Amino acid sequence: MIEPRLIILQPTPYCNINCSYCYLGHRDEKRLMAREVVEALREKIFCRLSPRSAPIVVWHAGEPTAAPIEWYDHAYSRLLDVAPPLTSFAMQSNGIAINDKWIDLFRRTNTNVSLSIDGPQRFHDARRRTRNNKPTWQLAVRALRRLQDSGFDPSVITVLHPDALECPEDYYAFYREHGITQISFSVDELEGANKTSSFVGRDFKVAVKDFVIAVLKQAYRDDFPLHIREVERVAQKLAGIELSENEQVEPWAAIVVAADGSVSTFSPELMEMSAPDYDNFVFGNILEGGLDDFSNTEAFLRASREIAQGVADCKRSCRYFAVCGGGSPVNKLSEKGDMSATETEFCRLTTQTSVDAFLGLLSKNS
Repeated sequence: MIEPRLIILQPTPYCNINCSYCYLGHRDEKRLMAREVVEALREKIFCRLSPRSAPIVVWHAGEPTAAPIEWYDHAYSRLLDVAPPLTSFAMQSNGIAINDKWIDLFRRTNTNVSLSIDGPQRFHDARRRTRNNKPTWQLAVRALRRLQDSGFDPSVITVLHPDALECPEDYYAFYREHGITQISFSVDELEGANKTSSFVGRDFKVAVKDFVIAVLKQAYRDDFPLHIREVERVAQKLAGIELSENEQVEPWAAIVVAADGSVSTFSPELMEMSAPDYDNFVFGNILEGGLDDFSNTEAFLRASREIAQGVADCKRSCRYFAVCGGGSPVNKLSEKGDMSATETEFCRLTTQTSVDAFLGLLSKNS
């Protein structure tokens, strides 16, 4: 039996929009996960899940709504009946295609939805465009309203860029005006197909921390229930609440299956890396073998050793280790060329700023 905490499934690599910072290298391919792959998922992964496990199954990577609703009806019919009772399903979407039919699917399958919206319109539309270079903010907000009007409370992922850091009031006003209470901040990352980052060239750590503090202070002032996932993880840790470990550094704690059946683990984005020494982090194909087979490949064993060394060094050297648990292997490889590395810029601008923001907020209110 296996007990992964995260299962990421890619119905299709295709995405219907064109974001300037996208890391997906195959987003033009309109391949759809075949029924044979779904059947292999059922038999080789879902039927092996421990009854006491509680995995989160996320449709992701590419735009999931680019796959037909009928495809999901079939996939859910083959996976739901063998999934453990505590399994939850989720979808990360740009929201462009979400209509009443999609909302009906989410309701029937008890699927949680998270939307990618980069804050106020001018910031979002600067980088998240259609394939014919039209803005997408109004389409994403339309999906948000449709979901909210249907009784859903979608979380939102916001990717920050340096120009956002001077406008925390605008971001807070956007979240409050649109009733968004669950958010996660990320940054424009250097990884995969995104060969540069707008954060390169200056140290933005203090600016990101101050941005997060400013957003939280306004929410606190207005008694608005805004929850920032990264900051709340810090609060829970300090309160002594037991948190899940970092699934990105533990073999098969995260299982990633691409549309063609390719299987990986650790950071979900690793399969977007060109890394011949690790077989591009494709450790096998679900149509041809199982996790036990893939665990014996040289690429898997090498990656496991290097990631474990990086975690050990992080634990020994970093005061933020208790929160992040060893960082993100894909960011270590992307930024440092080495998964046994320790601190990355991504870590500094996400985990570390969240810790510093929370402690800074406490000190200002004490």
